[in-house]
Amino acid sequence: MKKAIIYIVLAVALIGLLFNMDLVFNMILSTIIFLAVISVILYAVYYFFLLTPSQREYKRALRKAKRKNPKRYKK
Repeated sequence: MKKAIIYIVLAVALIGLLFNMDLVFNMILSTIIFLAVISVILYAVYYFFLLTPSQREYKRALRKAKRKNPKRYKK
């Protein structure tokens, strides 16, 4: 009798999970998008307001050099 109750509870939980799967995936996706937007905003604030123009120029040149010769900058 105990096993039957456990199986019934598990079946109900599985059915509930399947019906709410779209809600769960939407919540996960919206959280990931929210974190990505916040990250982009924080990086933009860092890049445009905290770095000096010479530091920005150096970062830009470093990215260009890494694209041109990726083997040299491997870790």
